[in-house]
Amino acid sequence: MDALSVTLISAVTSGAISLTLAWVSGRQQRRDSERVQRETRTMAYLNPLRWHTAEVHHRLSLYATSVDRDGCYPPAQVLADPREMEGKGADWFAGKGVVLGSSVWMTACLFAQMTRTRHDLPFLRLAGNDDTRLPGLLQKVHAAFAACEIYYATQSSIGTDALLEPEGRLRSYREFCDLLAEPDRRVWADPVTWFLIAVAHGERRPALQRVLDALSELSAFLDDSLAGGASLRARHGAEIHRPRGGSPGTGTGPGAGGDLGAAAGAGSGPDAGVGRGRVPSLSPHPIPAPGPDPSPDPVLRPIPAPGPNSGPDPVPRPTPDPGPRPGPEPSAGPGAGQGPDPGP
Repeated sequence: MDALSVTLISAVTSGAISLTLAWVSGRQQRRDSERVQRETRTMAYLNPLRWHTAEVHHRLSLYATSVDRDGCYPPAQVLADPREMEGKGADWFAGKGVVLGSSVWMTACLFAQMTRTRHDLPFLRLAGNDDTRLPGLLQKVHAAFAACEIYYATQSSIGTDALLEPEGRLRSYREFCDLLAEPDRRVWADPVTWFLIAVAHGERRPALQRVLDALSELSAFLDDSLAGGASLRARHGAEIHRPRGGSPGTGTGPGAGGDLGAAAGAGSGPDAGVGRGRVPSLSPHPIPAPGPDPSPDPVLRPIPAPGPNSGPDPVPRPTPDPGPRPGPEPSAGPGAGQGPDPGP
């Protein structure tokens, strides 16, 4: 084979190898880019859904705890009919009505996140069989609220009202209160308001528990899918905290955080904000188990002076107090009868 043929074969081979490497590299880059986009899209949907799920669960748990303890939830007993919101000013929504108004707003935000996730679910990439579990859990939450007479189609409409177009962001509490003050817009949120008023008066407790259970299951799934911590426990623990020196059963104790605690002052124990113990709180300062006190008695007991046959004088050292006992007989050695009575 002449030199020209060798040169041509080498050039063709090098070109083929270069093209193959370029194709493989480009394909890998496209795959990486698509994977990053899918992960970013997934996080953009599932993280907000996870956060609002924990928020609503925590808020409804406060209703449930107060109803179980006192038979009602006074901070939300500010209306007898949702139509009474008409004409309410900002001072009412920011003061007396903040508990009820913010509860409706949080629920609407949850409906908005659920609606967005359900509509864009085909574009989300989830691991394993999560792509089938997530729709099922969302439907379970929808069904739980539907049992509270907040029907499926209404939930979607309430969630849409919570979104501000064209930005696509959620309305703030202040912006949502402006809607509640308008009769034509407020009427869509009336089912949520009616349900919360009923719960605040000690009614619909089984329906409320069904909602809490569905939200708890959805939250656990989202924690696992996003490889995060226990969001419900973290959310409850953020407000259920008793400072050193605090005592349960006071308005400044556990369960008195946030706008609910400020309005109610109803903290009453380590789990005041947890509905029926679904997410028990953990003490931020664990108390050790009871047992014998290993610390020595801080009082140094004087040792009587040695007698003739008592050996070397012992060194005084702290000793635990074993209780009453007869004192030692006075010795005949030097120093006998001097010094304080050893006593018990």
